[in-house]
Amino acid sequence: MRFELLILSLLPAFSLGDIANPDPKIFPDWSKTQRFLPEHVAESNRIQAFTASPNSKHVAYVRYRYNITDNKITRNLKLIDLSSDTPKTSDLTEPKVGQRDNRPVWFNDDHILFEAIRGSPAYNLFSISTADNRISQITNYTSDISNIVYSKNAKHIAFVSSVYKDMTIDESTKETEIIENNPSSGIVYEKLFVRHIDTYMSDLKSKLFTQPIDLIDGKIVTTGKAVNVMAKYKGDYGIEPESYKFSPDGKTIIFDAKLTGVDETWKTDVGIFTVPTDGSAEPERINSNFNGAASSPVYSPDGKHIAWLQMATPGYESDQNQIILYEIATCKQTRLMSHNIYSPSAIAFSNNSKNIYMILPIEIDEPVYKLEIATQKLTRITDGGVVTDFRELSDDKILVSHSRATYPPNLFSVSSNGDRKAKKLTSDNDEMIKSVWNSPVETFWFKGAFDEQVQGLVLYPYGFDPKKNYYDQWGVGTNYNYYTNQGYIVLMINYHGSSTYGQKFTDSIQYNWGTYPYYDLMEGLDHFIKHAKYADEKNLVAMGGSFGGYMVNWINGQTDRFKALVSYVADFNIVASSYSTDELWFGEHDLGVVWDPKYRKDIEKNSPEKYVSNWKTPTLVIHGALDYRVSITEGISTFTALQRRGIESKFLFFSDEGHGASKPPNVLQLQDEVFKWFGKYSNTTVKK
Repeated sequence: MRFELLILSLLPAFSLGDIANPDPKIFPDWSKTQRFLPEHVAESNRIQAFTASPNSKHVAYVRYRYNITDNKITRNLKLIDLSSDTPKTSDLTEPKVGQRDNRPVWFNDDHILFEAIRGSPAYNLFSISTADNRISQITNYTSDISNIVYSKNAKHIAFVSSVYKDMTIDESTKETEIIENNPSSGIVYEKLFVRHIDTYMSDLKSKLFTQPIDLIDGKIVTTGKAVNVMAKYKGDYGIEPESYKFSPDGKTIIFDAKLTGVDETWKTDVGIFTVPTDGSAEPERINSNFNGAASSPVYSPDGKHIAWLQMATPGYESDQNQIILYEIATCKQTRLMSHNIYSPSAIAFSNNSKNIYMILPIEIDEPVYKLEIATQKLTRITDGGVVTDFRELSDDKILVSHSRATYPPNLFSVSSNGDRKAKKLTSDNDEMIKSVWNSPVETFWFKGAFDEQVQGLVLYPYGFDPKKNYYDQWGVGTNYNYYTNQGYIVLMINYHGSSTYGQKFTDSIQYNWGTYPYYDLMEGLDHFIKHAKYADEKNLVAMGGSFGGYMVNWINGQTDRFKALVSYVADFNIVASSYSTDELWFGEHDLGVVWDPKYRKDIEKNSPEKYVSNWKTPTLVIHGALDYRVSITEGISTFTALQRRGIESKFLFFSDEGHGASKPPNVLQLQDEVFKWFGKYSNTTVKK
């Protein structure tokens, strides 16, 4: 089950002592500590794409920063010098307000490729010298190119750009202008998708291109035209590559793409394809024996194997990812870690081809593990917390982006032998983090549905004193430390259906979205209140987004123990939503096909709309017009039900947001509205 906006990556933690008696050592001197506010996150430095130089002496990364005053985003490239014991960081490109340099890729030890506009008509390829910071433009396309990958052996780059069938990038730009200037605006669809995520579908599709480049007279230039290596594909034109890598010799590229056609909205099939770098032959699918989703295809550096992540169950997007090892010479496939119950989310070979590194989410952590292929020995590499990306630096070190509830993502070099020794390489937000309160996470276990153990998490409020009483605030789908700094205890329950406790735990809520998760939530809340005497059980508020928002709507029909609720991009009527959502496979696997009589009863019993007559709790509803996962009509229907029932309610509508707010000004407005809503019903004032 994909519970979007639960954002488990914001819940990395270490397990502390006893929720009844929190360790005083985790709390600072409150007189010297500021509150952590949404504005701190909005204007913080965010580390984005990063990459190590071929000789592993430098790391380049993107620093993202939003300026509240100017309402502008700036991205610039930074360089870390690893040659000394104390890493040194400097700006590679100047951080001009509004400039957006992105995705650095090393061409050699002295030159970096990156994506930028910098006066060109769209995102194009540029290079910068690390010796003198001299920047040169390499391509000049009229439509964006992105996700640059470079092969030294092939002397080619690979990238994606959106084009029409049988057209080049620049021809497609002109065709788009013609279509936009057409006085009629109607679009005829003959199959689904009509819309996906936040966009209505068109004939413009993302395709994989390669183009030769070389260093000539000290300048990186293109030495030939771009080739659409997917052009000879004989299947549906709509397939679009997700990720891709060159083979070690540079002669082929591997990529993954969801299969398209009349059934693409209710099937999850993803093909793993190989194709010649020059596009001289049709892409060849190597996982046609599977009918599920697949991802993360990679070549081994010795060129003998390919590995990827494969789901085996058709139509199930939350199935377990299995690591498939494919021997190129024989086409033999082997499943690795066959007894593993967890689901890896990303993989990469070690430089010696003997190991596979992976992110393996387990409970509240998303650490990196190393798998020794020959022996199947699995070694944990990183400590508690969440790793979002990683690279191998050398035989004994990896480079990771790592975060916890107490600090945002930073880059670390970590020993790969399992001792978990790490060196922090970046310090972009250190001063801010030192000055504010970010609660660590304490965990506890209790007996939930099926008499199985369920894990709960707790964050403590600013100024915490166990002798006082505090409000319990159930935070789902946001940065939970926003709420600790408004004076709330934040309680989260990883109820049945969560994806980091084994596949059986994930699968357990099929046909039972409402019952088992709700039971876990209430049992966890009761367990916490029983043991945490400082919690005020008479002053509870709750919020949730996506599936968490569905649970808020469900809660409103089952109990009136909460003072106020926030329902965020949430399903209201499962029958109606089944016909309006973009990805049909989600609901059809979990609850059944809506028009089939044998499933209809289960679908209706899991619909919050069925219990509107029980609703009593004041609710703030939040939704965006561009949400095609959970249609805006679900938010309006929720608000309509509340208003018609005479229940105090508000509707926060974003005309330019999809399945969750992402634009910084909108995020700030959302948090302010939630603070005021909770404050009104819990009798607290908003802290600034």
